[in-house]
Amino acid sequence: MRFLQWKNRLAPERLKAVNGLYKMKKWVEDHGLKRAAVTNAPRENAELIISILGLTDFFEALIIGSECEHPKPHPDPYLEALEALKVSKDHTFVFEVSLLPSAPSKYCSKPLFFREI
Repeated sequence: MRFLQWKNRLAPERLKAVNGLYKMKKWVEDHGLKRAAVTNAPRENAELIISILGLTDFFEALIIGSECEHPKPHPDPYLEALEALKVSKDHTFVFEVSLLPSAPSKYCSKPLFFREI
């Protein structure tokens, strides 16, 4: 019950974008870069958070780890994102919102990591 309350009522009130998110979003859009969200969160949660942050139209693909043969940190979700976007790993970079870097550093040519605050 408590999670449902957060999800339906409190999440929109308490979820805030990290500093610089919308500036980065504009830069990515201005440069015409393709983009996908790759997460191990359940689809419903990921869609809710993306929606609250106003990013629904920003991502061209949403890849859910549990819907892949192997979830993160296995590379399958990242490789599926590359396929969905029809891009090469040689022309890709990753923004990872995590305390620890994970698989993309091995499968994308320019991984960029930052810490969630």
